[in-house]
Parts: sequence; structure tokens; C-alpha cells
Amino acid sequence: MRRLAAIMDADVVGYSRLMGLDEAGTYRAVKRCRDAFILPLVAAHGGRIVKQAGDGTLAEFASVLDAVACAVAIQRTMHDHAGGAEAERLELRIGVHLGDIVADDGDIHGEGIAVAEHLQEMAPPGGVCVSQQVYDQIGLKVDFPLTEIGCRTFADLPGPLRAWRWQPGGAAGEEPPAPAQTDPLPGKKRPSIAVLPFVNLSSVEEQEHFSDGFTEELIATLARCRWLRVVARNSSFTFKGKAADVRRVAEDLGVKYVIEGSIRRAANRIRITAQLLSGETGMLLWAERYDRMLDDVFVLQDEIAGQITGTVEPELGFIEFAALRGHTATDMDAWNIYLKGLWHLYKFDLQNLRISKALFERAIDLEPAFAQAHARLAYVHIQLGWYGPLDERAERIADATALAERAIALDDREPAAHLALGRARALGGQPQRGIDHLCNALRLDASFAQGHFALGQALCYVCRPEEGIAAINEAFRLSPRDPHLWTFYNMVAIAHYQSGRFAQAAEAARASLRQENATFWPAMVLAASLGAMERSDEAGSAVANLLRRRPDMTVKTARAEFYFGSVPVMPEDFIDRFVRDLHRAGLPD
Repeated sequence: MRRLAAIMDADVVGYSRLMGLDEAGTYRAVKRCRDAFILPLVAAHGGRIVKQAGDGTLAEFASVLDAVACAVAIQRTMHDHAGGAEAERLELRIGVHLGDIVADDGDIHGEGIAVAEHLQEMAPPGGVCVSQQVYDQIGLKVDFPLTEIGCRTFADLPGPLRAWRWQPGGAAGEEPPAPAQTDPLPGKKRPSIAVLPFVNLSSVEEQEHFSDGFTEELIATLARCRWLRVVARNSSFTFKGKAADVRRVAEDLGVKYVIEGSIRRAANRIRITAQLLSGETGMLLWAERYDRMLDDVFVLQDEIAGQITGTVEPELGFIEFAALRGHTATDMDAWNIYLKGLWHLYKFDLQNLRISKALFERAIDLEPAFAQAHARLAYVHIQLGWYGPLDERAERIADATALAERAIALDDREPAAHLALGRARALGGQPQRGIDHLCNALRLDASFAQGHFALGQALCYVCRPEEGIAAINEAFRLSPRDPHLWTFYNMVAIAHYQSGRFAQAAEAARASLRQENATFWPAMVLAASLGAMERSDEAGSAVANLLRRRPDMTVKTARAEFYFGSVPVMPEDFIDRFVRDLHRAGLPD
């Protein structure tokens, strides 16, 4: 029998991870959650439990208003009764959809079930996600705010799925948050990736939970990369235990890239291997092995998932950029123009920065709500401040600030927007406000290597070089092949110089000079470090190298490099010491 019904799909967040931590405790917590909260609240709102399997619950309601009210009541009750132990701190994701179902002997089937499941996957932990069909029915009839989160496409659905969400903390009379902007670029324009369940190669069967939990963590970490479209866990896990051809997997899931791997444990040691494959050809694009001691399960999962994400993201960037060579802006869409702009941005010279600026502006002309393009255009203005005419720096920072604020207004969860605003604030004489925005960027994406670097840089601006080095070392760990590597090393060199460790500063400056795209900055830091140590022969060679890179460099112009308008980037006493050491190294006045 076919009928219209409101469908509620609820699922426990991080179920495999919790089972790996405490199987018995998690089982008890899930059972308590169902018996104490879900079952009575579904009944109280006139609903019917259709099935309960593992960590999932499917229910149907005759009234869509009752279904949504029940979902919110469950989440509020769960929040109020959160337990203390890790396994007891269950969180649910809930999706609600209104659609046709086919009822058969107490069970229900149909596309509406799949839609509800995808909505559940899109919901925030502890929150509820509803379809446009649900929102159209309930409108303003509810006493809690619903925020539009835009459209998503799924391989098993015929069209895009538009959704709205409620998050914990909403109350009657509260102003709803500003609606999140719909991604102006169709999902197919972004690189898409699926993470297959990592294979457990251990002899201990219990390690299966660790393998599944690690896969979930990697999916969640990759999903923080806003420019990637990451297939949800439930779709990827349909291939668990199956020997499937990567090209078939990519076709079935509608993705361009696939990550697969394995986990092997021996006593207290664990080895995780991961590889990135082309979904079109099956070709191996990147592979890495991680050997660790298994001291803390969650720390280990976070660390390696973050490192894989931090490495894969720029690898995909290189691959995507390479495919655009030979194309012009007139035969590309906004997304590909944006990618080409990134390619020129990372060349770190004035000519390429100007090309990058024009490309990002073209992408914004085509898609005015393209938050990432606004964010990267802001970043270009910051770089033009560093490498363009000194008398334009104050204007560049003002432009960067305005563009970054616009990017955040378009999408306040875009890490690159907070990165750009953080750097602009720090260079514009508000370093603490800059640090706050950089911390926001890292809260949104803990694997954002450029964010860790920028935070380290800003910490040096406020005389906290040791913390700065720690932040930049995290950038190195997350992205060992980052196009910003020369700047990572250069800022470490400045931090060591700031702390009086001149030999280490010189070593880091030399490492920076060995990287692709290095500018005159590490040559200047090397000369100052050698001048501080009064190593005249080496200092003379360093100054000669600096002048080859910047023939017009003098002590006076070196001092000016540390200012944006009238605002010094570093403390005045640091700048005074630095230029004295450059003069001692042999740089002319």
C-alpha cells in the first residue's frame, strides 16, 4: 500500500568509535536511549517505530508537524540527560522527510526512506535536519528556528536535496541565525571523494571496531575541507567486506577519487596504510604508511586522520591544477577559474599574484555568492601587500579585510575566510583579533595547515615565538608538501631569531631557500642571523644572495618591509635589532 508519511531517521554519532571504546557500555547506553527517550517520545507524538537496527531507529508519523516536534523533543531530552562516561555521552543525528512510502507487512520502503537517511547524515550532532518538503508544511508553525543549509546531491537520488536544520540551543522567540548560503557551484564541479572502510588485517577480531571508527574519523575530517565533496559514511560502508574495483566504486558513488587502506595491529603497535586512487583510471596517485604506538585510541585516530587529510588536500590541489593548464578563463566555469587562481597565487611573485587576482575577480563575477573566491581574493590582496609597492600596503589590507568579511557573511563556516580575516587583522595592527579569527579557522578545520602556519606567524607578532613554532610545526606535520613550505621554514627562522637562537634561525632560513617559490625573505633572515653571530664571511655571501634576489635592498628598505602603512608587523625593538644585524652582515645603508 502506497501512502504519504513523515519519516524520521535517527542514528548515533560515532557509533563504531564508541563500540571500540566500550562495547558493553555503548550497547547499554543505546538501549537506555531508546527505552527512556525515543520510544516514549515517538508514542507521545503519535508515531510508530518501524525498525531498530544497531544504532539506527526508523519511525513514521501521520503528521509532519508531530514528526519534527518529536525529533526536537528527543534531542532536547538527550541533551538534558547527557551522561558522564564517554560511552554514555550519546549524541544523535535525526533526519525528517515527508514523502511517499510503500507499506508492506509492517515495514516501509521507497525513495523517501533514502531521503530521510541522507538528511540524518547532514544533521549536526545533537541536531535535526529536515527536507524542503517538511519545511514547506511546517513553515512558521514551530517555536524553534530552522536554518537553511542549501542543496546537496546524492548518487541514489534523482535531484538535489534542499535541507533545513535545527541545532541545540534554539528556543522560542529566538532570532534564527542568518541562512547559510547555498553552494553556488553544483556539487559535480567540486572534486569528489569516497573513503572506503579501512580493512582490518589484525588477527584480533575486536580491531574491526577500530578500523570502522578510524574510517568514520577520516570521513569526518575530510568533510571539513569545504572544497571537497565527501561521500557520507553510510554510502561508503555499503562496500565493506567487498573486493570491488575502484573504478566501479567511483562510478556507483559518483566520485572522482577514492581513498582506501588497511590497519594492522601487533601488541601495542599499529600500522595504518592509506592510498589515494583515481576513480576514472584506478591509478595510484598517493600512498603513505603510518606506524604508531597505540597509547590513546582517540588521539591516534585524530592525529593520523588529520595528517592524511592535511596531505591529501594539497595533493588533490596539485592534480586538479595540473588538469587546467592550457585552459583560459573564457572556456572555464567559476570553480575551475578559482582553481587556476589558486595555482597562480602559490607562485608568490608579483606577476602571478596579479593574474590570480584577475581570475578570482572573474570567478566572483560569474558567481557573486562564491565565498571561497572572496576569501582567496582577500588573501591575494594580503600577498600583494607583501610583494607590491610599499605605499599600497595600507590600502591592500583594507581591501583584504572587506573581502574577508564579505566571505564570512556569505559562509561563516568557511575556514579560508577566517584565515584571510585573521591575517588581515594581524597585519592591520589588531594581532589579537587576528589570532581569534585564526583560531576560528582551526575550529572549523583542525587539519587546515595554512591556518596553523598563520596562527604561528601571528603569535610571533605578539612576542610568543615558542607557541608560534609549535603551531607551525603542526602545519609541517599536516602538510609536508604544502606549496607554502618556504614560508613555514621562513617563519620558524624568524621565531628562532626572535628567541636569540641564531644558529637555528640560519638553519631554518637555509631550508626555506631550498624550497620552491622562496622569495627574498629567507635570504634576509639568513643574513641577519649570520650578522648577529658575527660570522662575516658567511654573512657576506648571504648578503650577496639577498641582493641577487632584491638588488634594491638596503637597511632602510629592509626596515620598511616590516611595516604596513604606519603599523609595524613585529615589535619595534625586534625590527631595530634585525636591521642592526643586517648592517653588521654587510647590507648597505
